[in-house]
Amino acid sequence: MPSISDLLKKQENLRRSVVPLQPSENVMTRNATMALSSDFNHRYSLSMDSEYRGSKMDNAYAGTRFSEELIERTEKLAALSFKMDFADVRPISGHLAAMQVLGNLLKKGDSFLYIPQEWGGYDGYESIYLPRMFGLKGRKFPMKNWKIDYEKLGGIETDYAALVLGASVFFHPYDLKKLRKFFPDSLILYDASHVLGLLSQGLFQKDLDLVDILYGSTHKNFPGPQGGIIIGKGEFENKIKEQVIWKYYDNFHLARIAALGISFEFLERSDYGVRCIKNTEALIKTLREFQVHFVNEPEVTESCMFMLDHENPAELSRKLERHHILIDRIGRVGLNEATMRGLRPQEMKVIGGVIKKVIYGEKFHSATILRPVLDKMNDL
Repeated sequence: MPSISDLLKKQENLRRSVVPLQPSENVMTRNATMALSSDFNHRYSLSMDSEYRGSKMDNAYAGTRFSEELIERTEKLAALSFKMDFADVRPISGHLAAMQVLGNLLKKGDSFLYIPQEWGGYDGYESIYLPRMFGLKGRKFPMKNWKIDYEKLGGIETDYAALVLGASVFFHPYDLKKLRKFFPDSLILYDASHVLGLLSQGLFQKDLDLVDILYGSTHKNFPGPQGGIIIGKGEFENKIKEQVIWKYYDNFHLARIAALGISFEFLERSDYGVRCIKNTEALIKTLREFQVHFVNEPEVTESCMFMLDHENPAELSRKLERHHILIDRIGRVGLNEATMRGLRPQEMKVIGGVIKKVIYGEKFHSATILRPVLDKMNDL
């Protein structure tokens, strides 16, 4: 039986031998990765205004001076990046961030609109999951061609406590002005897990100032550690942060927050988002030249994710994996990690050629064709 250390080496060797095109995965800079194994990885910090046996406490632990500074600094970087008033970097996953947002802003019996699963929406908003947990009523947005059907919005009731935007299959931005016009009294909650890196650099979504709360995962389109984040307007900060300890988490993993802060510092000086979009456009262009079909034709996407239209996407994914290319089992393709690993539009021509050969059942030696591409990928 291999040791755990052996498995670590095998995993790293595996990832050096494949082209990563899964939209739910990304990598960080080397400095951010090193932060995960820093001394913060062993520490706790639990700021509170409390009293224990007659003694007042501002933190449950000692030695937290730099821990508190780390959280404050990272939250300032996050709020500045999205041009919003506050951030909460404590959620340890995007799903827990969604729980905190819904659980703290909505009350039992409230209704909200969300993107349905059949149009790429996140499964967690379906009735048997988060709505049942918090006693909420989820209602589906009317959809047309992977977009909200704005024409039909005028014919539905408007007394929703919130609009929950964002999806797991995320092709297009939203018309936030129309949504605000139709639902002037509803909170606009934006699950940005699959576009967070683009939004942090002012790309993809216009009028982000109309959003009340932005939240999501920090390890998909955003090149950070696995975890979650919440950013929003100042009027909601107290409510978002109220009674979250022992309700959604207690230890929020300081080393993760350190890695997140370094990732924000990296994006301040990087053109990552622009390169993501260029790589996506280049790969789509190449595949179109090979007559490969897409879901959501003819627009395909405005983000860094698209989906191949194939009768058996799971089998296609398995075949591509045997040829050193990773897409997920539903046929989604994302350029997050490939971009972070240093690939450019010229490499997309080679990658597209291999995808075409697999789709059309051609015989070829993929390792030889992809070797120049794999050699260009950096380890960060």
